[in-house]
Amino acid sequence: MSKWTRRGLLTAGTAAGAVALIGAGSPAPRRREPLDIVTGEDGLSTPATAAAGAVTFRVRTTSTRTGNVGIARLRHGIGEASFRRHLRDVFEKKSPEDVIQASKDLMADAELMGGAMAVCGSQSSFTACLPPGPYLVLEYKDFEGPYVGRDPLPGAEYVRPLLVRTADDAGAGGRRPFATVTAVDTARGPRFVLEGRLRRDRPLRYVNAMRGQVDELAVYPLTDDSVTEADIQRYFQDTRLPAPFELKAQLGTPPLSPGRSAVIEMPLEQGRYALTSWVVSMKDAQRLSAHGQVLIVTVL
Repeated sequence: MSKWTRRGLLTAGTAAGAVALIGAGSPAPRRREPLDIVTGEDGLSTPATAAAGAVTFRVRTTSTRTGNVGIARLRHGIGEASFRRHLRDVFEKKSPEDVIQASKDLMADAELMGGAMAVCGSQSSFTACLPPGPYLVLEYKDFEGPYVGRDPLPGAEYVRPLLVRTADDAGAGGRRPFATVTAVDTARGPRFVLEGRLRRDRPLRYVNAMRGQVDELAVYPLTDDSVTEADIQRYFQDTRLPAPFELKAQLGTPPLSPGRSAVIEMPLEQGRYALTSWVVSMKDAQRLSAHGQVLIVTVL
């Protein structure tokens, strides 16, 4: 996530989430089958349609140059070409002023619904609440340049249409998460707050409660027990330093617009993990984790 979400910045949005009220004697909502997304250097396979409500996607990648899959919804009157161009700008622009402007342009183009980061040989999943309408499924690494993704020509990035149709009932979105990680603004800067316990066999809910700031959740296993949150913050302040974790082991979710949430399932093992963000601040174009948005957690 080189510049924005190593990677830089993305879009604004409104609060999301769905609460299902089940009356006495009402049948329980049927559980929907997850929809499969497979990304790799030989192609991107995505569902063409989905029923509105809580939709679960399973994500697999066949290459280290792919595996950062997200969902976006274009705002009224915005074309796909504009979205592609501004997303590239977020990664390619150099000056802080240009990066922030590119991020503002992208925020005006689309609302980001999150997604899943996957690694070869395993599977990740995410659940998002999607109202009816047209969406895009995209491979973020395609926009990040030659040192991260496939580096396709402009217009040839992996972007696929997804039509979410009206459903008779919202259905059941998947297993209940045991923990919630929330991105928040504090007097000390952006932070992650954990409620509950992270378990290797349970989903995690991620909430972006930042004001006017997109954010992601990039998760890395820590194999060195001596690594501290301060060490990780220093690395994000100067990525020329040795990384305190294996960059290719990244899991989590790509950016969500402010107020959005998603439930993600990751192939986690027991042990220590770093919760980080490569997204850059709308205030100074520095990575949010460089400002202290780092949290070391233990998965049980």
